[in-house]
Amino acid sequence: MAFLDKKKRIDLDKENKTAQKQFQTDSLYGTARGKMFGVLTCQTQCGEQQVLKAFSGQFNGLWEVDGWAPPLFDVLEFYRLTTPVEKRIKALGRELKNTTDDSSIRSRLLQERKTLSQQLMKEIHGLYRLNNFKGEQCSLGDLFYDGSGIPTGTGDCCAPKLLNFAAIHGLQPLALTEFYWGKTNRSGTRHEGQFYSPCAEKCGPILGFLLCGIEK
Repeated sequence: MAFLDKKKRIDLDKENKTAQKQFQTDSLYGTARGKMFGVLTCQTQCGEQQVLKAFSGQFNGLWEVDGWAPPLFDVLEFYRLTTPVEKRIKALGRELKNTTDDSSIRSRLLQERKTLSQQLMKEIHGLYRLNNFKGEQCSLGDLFYDGSGIPTGTGDCCAPKLLNFAAIHGLQPLALTEFYWGKTNRSGTRHEGQFYSPCAEKCGPILGFLLCGIEK
């Protein structure tokens, strides 16, 4: 927090002269508002301590930033999947602007856009791979089996990113904390510099699996 407050960027390992604008925290105080950050202290197999860090979702449109825990999916595969579908969805949006509210064409376009969006989200969820400390792997669908649907953003929070990375690399988690940084969120439930527990809606159903196999 002290570094973010002083340097106002997330490329923590760079000198000031080599820092890049896309990693500055200005955007966290704009219309996009702030985001959650997380830190996980681990122990290596040699007994040394290692500190991991993560941000929720994307940072300025980036899924991957050097020195930060990556998402739970292959980023190249994500864009291969989403780019053509998102182009079609945007094209449908432009077409809808030229239709009347009660036309049959508008109804067809709305249905096509809805179907595409739902199918895309289902395929995106299929890209996620969660790894635990027993060496097991599963998908999001394996953990949301009650038919209630998978909340948008599940698996993109800090805790899942950090625990998944630790499990893959054989690191023993010791302590986890998550805090909010930037402009207060729209609902007024997140404030800069405050610590928060993992969310019940998105993280609750998957943390049990991710924590399996951790030594006491």
